[in-house]
Amino acid sequence: MSKSDLPQSNEDANFVPLMFQAQIPDRGKIQYAGNVEPASKWVNQWLKGCPPAPEQVDENVPVWKRQQVGPTVKLPEFGAHVETQEYQIRWRLITNSGQDEDVIRPVIGAKGLPFFPGSSMKGGFRRACLTDADRSRYCGGEEVTDGGEKRTVPGILRFHGGYPVDMTSWAKRDRLVDLVHGQQSYQVMRSSASHTANVQISLYKPRFKFGISSTKPLSEEEWDTIWKIWERALANGIGSRVSAGYGYVDKVNKNGSITPIEIPERVILCAYLSGQGLTAQLLNRTGEFRPNMFKAVLRGHTLRLLAGITDETVAKELTQKIWGGIDGKATVGKVGILFTYDDSDIQLGEHIYRPKSKLFSMPTYNLQRGRLDLLQVGEISPQLRKFLRHLLRFSMLLGGFGKSWRRIHHKLFYPNYFNNGDKPMIGCHWEILPESEKLWVLNNAPSLSAITQFLQKTQEIAIAWLQSEGYEPNGYVRDWRETWHPNNVQVWGHIAGDKSDSQAIEWFHGGYFAQQSIKNSELTGWAAKRGFDSQVGRIWHRMYPRYAKNKVGNLIRFKNEYIELLTIFPDGSEETEQFLDFLDGQSKFNKLWGNQ
Repeated sequence: MSKSDLPQSNEDANFVPLMFQAQIPDRGKIQYAGNVEPASKWVNQWLKGCPPAPEQVDENVPVWKRQQVGPTVKLPEFGAHVETQEYQIRWRLITNSGQDEDVIRPVIGAKGLPFFPGSSMKGGFRRACLTDADRSRYCGGEEVTDGGEKRTVPGILRFHGGYPVDMTSWAKRDRLVDLVHGQQSYQVMRSSASHTANVQISLYKPRFKFGISSTKPLSEEEWDTIWKIWERALANGIGSRVSAGYGYVDKVNKNGSITPIEIPERVILCAYLSGQGLTAQLLNRTGEFRPNMFKAVLRGHTLRLLAGITDETVAKELTQKIWGGIDGKATVGKVGILFTYDDSDIQLGEHIYRPKSKLFSMPTYNLQRGRLDLLQVGEISPQLRKFLRHLLRFSMLLGGFGKSWRRIHHKLFYPNYFNNGDKPMIGCHWEILPESEKLWVLNNAPSLSAITQFLQKTQEIAIAWLQSEGYEPNGYVRDWRETWHPNNVQVWGHIAGDKSDSQAIEWFHGGYFAQQSIKNSELTGWAAKRGFDSQVGRIWHRMYPRYAKNKVGNLIRFKNEYIELLTIFPDGSEETEQFLDFLDGQSKFNKLWGNQ
């Protein structure tokens, strides 16, 4: 490149693709979560130089008609001496290049194609070898010579990495701009904590072909062994953030069928669930059902429960020990999550409403059946195993997963709310399916004493795990919003005859007694408007299906009844105190937990 080819002014520099510009404001910085344009422009510039992607006429039937811009670039092909196998990423794959200071983006080759590096492939394969003999034969190692010196001995395998089979998944370019929005400091700890959505570029359901070759001729039986080792590595997930559901893989068979790659021994706990509510939105307002929401909720409840029995430092440390994180130092957690469902079991839609003259749309989901697995990454003690089981049951009893999990699903329990077509969708609803009936919180008695006993048992099990880690309960975190301690939280409940028998739903939208109201209060929270920031409320509302044992001891869904639950973190305001007095003296609710 000659000097005359270089940009001669700032205006000329704007023609340099964002990928090659400095990650600073007003230049190549795409980390603006409130503005999709820079990240979308980055993706479009990237794909412009790649092989042609199909026009998305039908997302299931791609048509290869897009006009190529620039020189033709062919997809890479492995040599005839390389053994290959195709695999399908279930959701998203993150392979951080580490080259851009402020954004996570894929490892990209010289022709603009993303790939999974051979070095990463070898590392995963090496860890998946069950014997030192396999590890040494296939990946190499060190040996001691007769003279006592150590020397490196190469293995017989060469790992060529993985490359996209085609560009079909890239037709959905609006899916490549991914979003990570950590909110636990804001929602669990302190209202003043900062929170923001961060952009990353991840591949959405790509199909990859991986290649391995050998320096020695091998039998078909040994190649079968090699691919089984590699698939054991894939079963642990590849790339980054596998603990949140990224990077899990299915095998693509020669006949085109799909075989899930899993290690049953890693499953700590399995729960079959159904749910419906609002999907998360990407920056471009595209809705997406995102499995990482399960880890977010479980991690948040872990913090709440631990903050109720120990100090802030230990609560954070032990939460990170379970789920991983980078608070202070990078930690690989002991537990990951994997959520699996068939496309035929989920229906994605939209809720359309018109508050005034403008039309709005909110993406929704209705999942008939899915499987949530908690997976072992590190050593799991018996005390931690018990805690995780109660943690999941606690999460299902008092709330749900994903957006608006603090509220009941208005479409199910308050359909009249939408009669005028001017109201947004609110809430979600999740249930444990009969396949996982052992996770139900049972309640035979009308007193709801079983709920009180369960909440008490959950705290006792949390204390038992805390002690197994070498700590003793030492009070609780007093300045967090949602610390789970009897002095900081109250749970109220009553039995609802059916889904139309919610006593509390109208209280969130109007008065509850003698013109008293909790609407748009510190207790219920409010959306950003009138110049105020959004405020997360201090009350959860849940309609939990009532489960019981029948006369012969079988677990059953008890009639069509629900246990209506209000979980309240009092803020000391007059509005809240008046509402608690109302619950105690003039409502159908009874206090099930809490000292205040």
